[in-house]
Amino acid sequence: MPENSDFYPQVMQRYATQPPSPGEQTEFIGALLRVFEEKVFNARDFDSFPVQLIVDYIQRTHVYYLEKKLPEIEQSILLLSGQYDSQHPILTALRNFFHRYVQDLSEHIHAEETLLLPYINSLCEADRGPLNFSRFLLRRKEYSVECFLNDHHDTEDELKDIRQTIRLYEPPMTNESLYRILLLQLQIFEQDLCVHAHIEEEVLIPKAQKLEQDLNAQLQARSPLN
Repeated sequence: MPENSDFYPQVMQRYATQPPSPGEQTEFIGALLRVFEEKVFNARDFDSFPVQLIVDYIQRTHVYYLEKKLPEIEQSILLLSGQYDSQHPILTALRNFFHRYVQDLSEHIHAEETLLLPYINSLCEADRGPLNFSRFLLRRKEYSVECFLNDHHDTEDELKDIRQTIRLYEPPMTNESLYRILLLQLQIFEQDLCVHAHIEEEVLIPKAQKLEQDLNAQLQARSPLN
């Protein structure tokens, strides 16, 4: 694994409480680091990895965002706020943005954790006995990959917008570094979200759709009308 990569600490913070196991997980992390380094995404580089490994990464990333990245950005906003007059327009823009963005991203993650990812897990486990297949049938009545796609939207564009807004204003004369740190944090988070979206939309969703199609074909074959 390329531990000398500049992005290695950023990616590995997701695995802080449970180190990656040798084999597929290590290879997956290596593929991720290449995406971060080269800023080019090719879904075929992830074809060989099982769905459960992708789901694990998505879930770890959700925790990483909610428990680490968003609190760090909030702290930087609070520190920067002390360097401007309380009525400065940059503070209004930042506070409004952060409150709205945290709520939006939290709802986005909650929907995936309670609907999409459990549904994908049921797709993976459906062929592991009658009970698991029955669970898939029950979930299928209420949810599908198409339901997710109809409600899905990306969140990284909002970070780009707030970075552009911040640049409309001069750094505070008292401490310019806090201004630069916040911009850098937003830029790094934006890139991380971009990779996350590629993994989700170009790797996980197509794999889930294939599982879904195969299971639906099995159901069709079992139908007494055939």
